[in-house]
Amino acid sequence: MSKLKFPKPTGFVASGFEKVLQVFCDNYESGLEKGSSFAAYYKGEPVIHIWGGLADWQVKRAWKKDTMGFFHSTTKFMAAITIAHLVESDVLKYEEKVSKYWPEFAQNGKENITIEQLLSYRAGLAALSDDFCFSWIRDDPQRLHNLLAQQKPFWPPDTAYGYHPMTMGLYLNEIVKKVDKKARTLSQYFHDEIAEPFGIEFYIGLPKSFYHRVPRLEPMKVDLEKLTEILNSFRGDVELNRLAFSQPKDWFSARILNDPDFLELPIPSSHGVGTALGVAKLMGIVANGGQHEGKVMLSPQSITRLQMPMSHGIDLTTGYGHVYGRGTVLMPIVEGEKSWFMFGHTGYGEQIGAADSHYRTGFAYTTNRVYPSMDQLKMEIKWKPLAVTLFKCIHKLENVEIERKMLDTMEEVEKGKEVSFSRMQL
Repeated sequence: MSKLKFPKPTGFVASGFEKVLQVFCDNYESGLEKGSSFAAYYKGEPVIHIWGGLADWQVKRAWKKDTMGFFHSTTKFMAAITIAHLVESDVLKYEEKVSKYWPEFAQNGKENITIEQLLSYRAGLAALSDDFCFSWIRDDPQRLHNLLAQQKPFWPPDTAYGYHPMTMGLYLNEIVKKVDKKARTLSQYFHDEIAEPFGIEFYIGLPKSFYHRVPRLEPMKVDLEKLTEILNSFRGDVELNRLAFSQPKDWFSARILNDPDFLELPIPSSHGVGTALGVAKLMGIVANGGQHEGKVMLSPQSITRLQMPMSHGIDLTTGYGHVYGRGTVLMPIVEGEKSWFMFGHTGYGEQIGAADSHYRTGFAYTTNRVYPSMDQLKMEIKWKPLAVTLFKCIHKLENVEIERKMLDTMEEVEKGKEVSFSRMQL
């Protein structure tokens, strides 16, 4: 049998962005990439949509133009956009207590938690004390509702913050169901009010009719020495980390997302599936002022609120130091004396969708060959050289001659004395 020859990475690249495709091809030549897609919008127009490698290594199925990737926690950004849409529609208020909209929530010390405290991971609800199943959202929603309502915070609300890997979307889903006049789930609201009107191919819970377009998820082995290193220097709450990342009980393997029954569950924390082009389009719209082809998704004021830092410092759940907004991950950008936040959300195994309002640019990356905790394992993150090259191309187009620094934490900003936190522009 002859050796399989993989097709070269291909796709669409607008004039001025050719170097991004070259970097993408170089990553495949070096063996860094195995199966992925990258896309970008600039000033309201698609400028990059490239893909390569294999979507399914078992049957050697190539990644195609319409392949839809698993975006994991990047889905939380879609949840944040949904809440922002409801806030703009005067259905919700960020500063209002959750219990105003969901009275049963006011139990066990949660009566004063606000919507924005929940969104910024300050509510203390990073896990559930009793284990649960994601499938309950379909099979026993009342049981899941009761468990969420009864949960006691793991720390006094608004005194610290910790990432809510699985619970965030579950709580937001209950809130949306309570306030929407049609009693839609967050997934359905997002589809009806955002994805479909704006032609964004992204689903929170994938309909089985599209399953033939998804790749096969291939979790990679973790370097045990590096993992031990992380655990020895962990700065968060070890027990909270273990509990938060060991739930739910029906997510017993990363490969469970290869099961169409599990993938169709409308979980706003993790079950987002779509094309890189679709996610880049969403990011491009919010980066470009919230309008597209005469339709308004969000006002500039609402988009600004998504870029405001709400939590930073040591995360009790992850031990890391990301900056969070109202449901968003904020990435500090420094260019000379100017600084601002790029915003979006990362996802397990290197997935990302991000928006840079300064350059009116949105981009997305998805891959099926995933490693956990890439930043903490200090492994090369495959989307970063693509993003760096993307903005180098934009600098050239806009005659900007200055180094762009893309940081992860406020600690990095302060250590480098690049700019004070208070001077970060919105």
